Amino acid sequence: ALDALAEELAGAERFAFDTEATDVRAMTATMVGISFSTTPGRGSYVPVGHITGEQLPLELVRARLAPALARAGVPKYAHNAGYDVMLLRRHGFEVAGPLFDTMIAAWLIDPATESLGLKNLVWSRLGIEMTQIQELIGTGRGRKTMAEVEIARCGPYACADADMALRLYDVLEPELREKQLWSLY
Repeated sequence: ALDALAEELAGAERFAFDTEATDVRAMTATMVGISFSTTPGRGSYVPVGHITGEQLPLELVRARLAPALARAGVPKYAHNAGYDVMLLRRHGFEVAGPLFDTMIAAWLIDPATESLGLKNLVWSRLGIEMTQIQELIGTGRGRKTMAEVEIARCGPYACADADMALRLYDVLEPELREKQLWSLY
């Protein structure tokens, strides 16, 4: 499956990606997994750092998938891309552009919005309700990290994040151009 994903990404004209990690601070987080979407409605999740469950060694994942992320000229989309790119770089992946950050695009379109989080943005722009992270990791004292979440629960959540970044691009990019914000972006 990893080889099939690597082949799909190598031939993709564009793709979205997202990372799952142990912390909201990219400089201290450990990567738990990476998700990709090349087509709206589809995603792939590659687990690398869950505490339990069958997953792949990070070195193997890096060897197979790093070339696609480093391929210049292939548009890549992410929400809050700065976090993902920093986390990926800390784990040995380079991400070459062009890179489209749906969070920055949404802010440029409406700087007064309070819906810059992916789940809120997807609801307001696409009318799709996504699983909230609290449903996976909990809150308060019982809160756990993504590394503790079962792969079977984390995978669909992570795939949805990449899928929605791809779908948001298709809505936000034309709006940036229509509002003559593309050059600013």
